[in-house]
Amino acid sequence: MSKLQQLQESMGALKVLYVEDEEGVREQTLIFLKKIFKNIDSASNGEEGLERFKEKAYDLVISDLKMPKMNGREMLRQIHELDKDAVLIVMTASDSNMDASETVSDAYLKKPVMFMDFVEVLESMKERLQKR
Repeated sequence: MSKLQQLQESMGALKVLYVEDEEGVREQTLIFLKKIFKNIDSASNGEEGLERFKEKAYDLVISDLKMPKMNGREMLRQIHELDKDAVLIVMTASDSNMDASETVSDAYLKKPVMFMDFVEVLESMKERLQKR
């Protein structure tokens, strides 16, 4: 069984929110994420992401940091206040001027994200995610 199949079986049913302001990046990343997760929604900025989270309470939130209306750092901080058990992953460009170390998150990945790096992060959080 491939790693992709293992992830689909163990995490495919999670409710996932992906927040990214760049439309092309968001659409391409969603194609990849939909290979793992069956229940995934997206938002184009932090404000929209926070509203979606309040409506659905996702298990996993994957977000960029630098976005309009509300940046990812503020959105993730508010999501963490709403649900301390939600798993939060930051995916941001390596040239981002926002310090991820000051961001509430469980993992940090630099764009462009390599498939195996993302898989390793998910596997490291597998037990926590499966408890959701």
